[in-house]
Amino acid sequence: MPYMYKLWNKLGVIMLVMMLVIISVGSGSALGAASSSTTSNTTRVSVHDPSIYYDSATNRYYIYGSHLAQASSTDLRNWSYEGTQGYTNSSLYAPSTFEGYYYLKNKNSGLYLDVANGSAADGTSIRQWTYNGSDAQKFRIMNNGNGDYYLLTGNSAYNSAIGVNGGSGTDGALVSQSGYVGGNSQLFRVQQNADGSVALLTKASGYTGALDVANGSTTAGTDVQQWNYWGGEMQKWELIKAGGTGNASRSSGNNLTSALAVPYAWAGYNDQDSSGGHAVWAPASPIYNASYTWADGSKGAYMLYYSTSSTYIRSAIGFGVSKSVKGPYEYIDTIIYSGFTNQSNPITTTSSLGTKTINTWYQHTNIPELIDQGKFSGTRSSWFSGNGAYNNTLFPNAIDPTLTYDSSGKLWMSYGSWSGGIFILQINPETGQPIYPGSDSGDTDRYFGKRIAGGYGKTGEAPFIEYDKEAGYYYLYVTYGGLANEGGYHLRLYRSTTINGTYTDAAGNQAVYASASVNQSTRGVKLFGNYTLSGIPLGYKSGGHNSALIDTDGARYLIYHTRFNNGTEYHEVRAHQQFLNADKWPVTAVYEFLGSSISTTGYSTSDMTGTYQFVNMGLDASINGVGMLPTQSVTLNTNGTISGAVTGTWSNTAGTYYCTMVINGVTYKGVFFKQKNELSSHNEVMTFSLIGSNNQAIWGSK
Repeated sequence: MPYMYKLWNKLGVIMLVMMLVIISVGSGSALGAASSSTTSNTTRVSVHDPSIYYDSATNRYYIYGSHLAQASSTDLRNWSYEGTQGYTNSSLYAPSTFEGYYYLKNKNSGLYLDVANGSAADGTSIRQWTYNGSDAQKFRIMNNGNGDYYLLTGNSAYNSAIGVNGGSGTDGALVSQSGYVGGNSQLFRVQQNADGSVALLTKASGYTGALDVANGSTTAGTDVQQWNYWGGEMQKWELIKAGGTGNASRSSGNNLTSALAVPYAWAGYNDQDSSGGHAVWAPASPIYNASYTWADGSKGAYMLYYSTSSTYIRSAIGFGVSKSVKGPYEYIDTIIYSGFTNQSNPITTTSSLGTKTINTWYQHTNIPELIDQGKFSGTRSSWFSGNGAYNNTLFPNAIDPTLTYDSSGKLWMSYGSWSGGIFILQINPETGQPIYPGSDSGDTDRYFGKRIAGGYGKTGEAPFIEYDKEAGYYYLYVTYGGLANEGGYHLRLYRSTTINGTYTDAAGNQAVYASASVNQSTRGVKLFGNYTLSGIPLGYKSGGHNSALIDTDGARYLIYHTRFNNGTEYHEVRAHQQFLNADKWPVTAVYEFLGSSISTTGYSTSDMTGTYQFVNMGLDASINGVGMLPTQSVTLNTNGTISGAVTGTWSNTAGTYYCTMVINGVTYKGVFFKQKNELSSHNEVMTFSLIGSNNQAIWGSK
């Protein structure tokens, strides 16, 4: 989700038209494709940051966007909203229980709930201990109804539970393991705290007492006891997911503040730029992962990744899973944090929703847990600037995740926004967790992964990687500029033969910047800017944050949101066809997809020659005050010359739709395409779309 939060607040558009997604879909198959319907009818929807997915089970295309917006279509032209729009929708991240398998980390000591010596015997004491990942530190929280839960122990194969000795209700009563019998002494109520932690209130005390580390000790081996609940740090526990239940029938209806309590504890709810509301951005379209392993050993899950955000640097990426394509998605973990500091730094926000204080110290992220688990040895000094603040010159804002399978079936997540660049991490398909590199080398960071584009304070967000088997390339789309009407939002394109780079543009430039002196405007193929043609009712402005789709019939589509040349911040989804040019760069059709099919045998000379409206998309990468590109007039003459506003030569490859133009010594390659325009009459007009060796795209409409 785009960068300029202060700008958004000035414009007052955050809550006006954006919405976010809440329904999931299955994997594609050889069933219906959008091109099977040739209707030119259109029904518009307003979904920001649209992520496209085709579900073979319902034979529908779904788009997911920020602020919990969703829509579906059977033809990529006529869209209908799905479910309740806005943050009131609670069907996605909405498990109303804490069921699952967890490690429990004490907020005060940083040590973990542990069955002493891993013994399975009745009477074994429960203590806090250094993390070792053993079954003695793994607990199954099992719902008993009426808000009560059992905590079954992994070292007993979940046949025993922890409970208050003798069912006592007194302060200081010790906690131990015994065979699961279902009595009051083994029942707990899980209380969600605003900081993302929980308190485990004991039924034995009438829920007035809670699991507590004796005397607030930070020493490994200290007993866990029952003590009157007063909200101290030694009575707070972080639930670290060790696996989900895989229960497809788990109930929904929880509000987001509960369902996303852990990421909201870091960012995205009533906090700085999200003061008085929520900020859940840009979910990756759900994918079905057959390798995901549930705690009960069953396989297969739909996975949905999203981000929560409070400033242009402080954000978090998390994910949920479900055995049902329609959810609800069981929150699993928050996997990447950004905007952290190297020392305590409380930030307080007060609004109509109350007062909230966030401490941005990295100790409140998942980094200490990853260090505990041996994923890497410690923090990296370059994460921080000289005053201990987050170094967003080299490291990302943790938003805009997208998932891609590579040609060998490995799963990857690309993400990031503004300043520090775009990063990529491999994902463990069995757990959905990142495979953190663990060490630093070149553009690879132990925690964030590998930078594949941008950096040094330049714009760039919303990465989307599409593997095109026919072309043999991974195509990386990145959005530059500011998202507002005058912000110059637009798409850039790079490609690579490997998913984690090196990505380059049509001019041969690398997507990763070597220094702050890089002229960003020259980097990346600019697919389009702000343009107007007589074949569209309103000029398009600030089009960006795209996804892409290679349909079941091999047809290629680009899906994005655009604002218009009317001075407002209203936006809508558009879907355009794409075609590979002779150099295997995807060129984008001039008009949105309205059922037209390109002629694979090409077009006649009389079709191709004539006078066209002409737009050179240029290379401008400004972030504000961006107006419309000039619409000029050129003529493609029968003798192969171009005259008018620009001059040069043109040619086509006989029997194909390929064309080449040479203008001012620059070679452009693309396609002719006779397609329906966007006026209500949907007249068929000849168009051309080409990409130059200078990274500029040129469009024409006859």
